[in-house]
This record gives sequence, structure tokens and C-alpha cells, in this order.
Amino acid sequence: IFRLIKWTSLVLLLIGGSIYFLLSSFFNIDNIVIVGNEKITQETIISLSGIELEQNTFKISKRKVEQSIKTNAYIDSVKIKRKLPETIEIQVVEREPAYMLTLGNAYVYMNTQGYLLEISQEKLQVPIIIGILTPEDQIQEGSRLCVEDLQKLSSVIQIMDSANNNDIGKLITKINVSDKQNYILELKSEKKNVHVGDTSNLSTKMLYVKKVLQNEKKKEGDIFVNTDLSTKGAVFREKV
Repeated sequence: IFRLIKWTSLVLLLIGGSIYFLLSSFFNIDNIVIVGNEKITQETIISLSGIELEQNTFKISKRKVEQSIKTNAYIDSVKIKRKLPETIEIQVVEREPAYMLTLGNAYVYMNTQGYLLEISQEKLQVPIIIGILTPEDQIQEGSRLCVEDLQKLSSVIQIMDSANNNDIGKLITKINVSDKQNYILELKSEKKNVHVGDTSNLSTKMLYVKKVLQNEKKKEGDIFVNTDLSTKGAVFREKV
């Protein structure tokens, strides 16, 4: 019994001493390092984290900090690392605007996953998507497109990938997704609209579009590749 009491007391003393040491000022935070941010400033991320200098590093809940930072719509993922004794490293992966929606006189930035990142008066050099079904009251920073619009967005990404592979992507200024059987691309600088149809045979369709753009320079009109390409090929109708 005496030995049991002795060893139990020793273990409790070691545990207590360890806890006291870990919670001592030796492990107070003197430095917060942010990694991976481009759009969101270091100051914003630190503010969202709620971490303060001179706070003990082991009194911080990494899960809660990660959740707090992810309330910013631009933040896709967060990882917190303790670099003992005094440094906290916050690693973030940001979402990037790939498309825009219009909301009144403003623009809504959106990434390829359909997350709405920011509402701004500034117009970016990315395509505007029109014809979505997501209700206007759900167009808010941090929210996401409705399921049907997400399905359409998947098709848009396929179309853009094919267009980029044929050096057409940079010309696309608007994408009309009203009819998922006939996506329409606006090429403002070329003064043309492209009626793509659905996402079938995209590589062939884009080759036809590229050929029309080369042959019909400076002519305003519509390019139709939503027909039977094997018999008609692409059709260009000049605006009169």
C-alpha cells in the first residue's frame, strides 16, 4: 500500500508539473505566421482566428480557429500548426473567382465549385454567367448555387476547358445557361454569339468555332454548332 501511494503520488506530481509547465508563459504565443494567402490579408485572417499574442498556445482550440477563419467566403480550407514554443502557423487555401453573376448594378464573384465569394462594383476579366435559377435572395457571400445551377456549372466548366484548349476561352465574355440543351457563348470582341448546344462533341464544336472566327473576322453574327455537324458543319449567320 505504501509503495502504491508513493508511485501514485509521484505520477500525479509529474502530471501536475507537466500541465503547469505546458500552461506556463514559456508557451505563450509571440508570433503568428500566415501561409498561402493572396486575396485575404494577414490582418484579416488573424482577426478571424481570434488568436492573440501572449495567449498560451495550448489553450487554443485548433478546430474552433479553423471554423472561424472559414467564415470568410474566400477561404476553402485551413490548417493550424503549433510550432513550439511560441509560434502559431495558419495555412490557408483560398478560393479563386472564375465566373461572375450580376446582381442589380453589382457583380457577384464565383468559383468553379459554385461558391459565391464577393459582391462588388468592380468587374473582373472573367465570364459572366446569365440565366441561373438560384433565387436572388440566396445570392449572398458565402452561399452556393442551387443544385440545378451546380449541374449547369459543371457543363460550363467542360465547355470552358474545351474552349481554352482551342484558344477561344479568353474571348468568352458571357455564358447563357438558360437552356442546358443549348448553351450560348458571347464573344464580345468578335461580335459573335456561339450556340453550343449541349456538352457533346465539344472538341469538334470548338474546332468549327475556331475556323469560323478565322474566316469571318469583323463580321457580327451567330455561330451555330448545335446542329448535325456531320452533314452541315458549323453555320454562321451574319447580322443584317
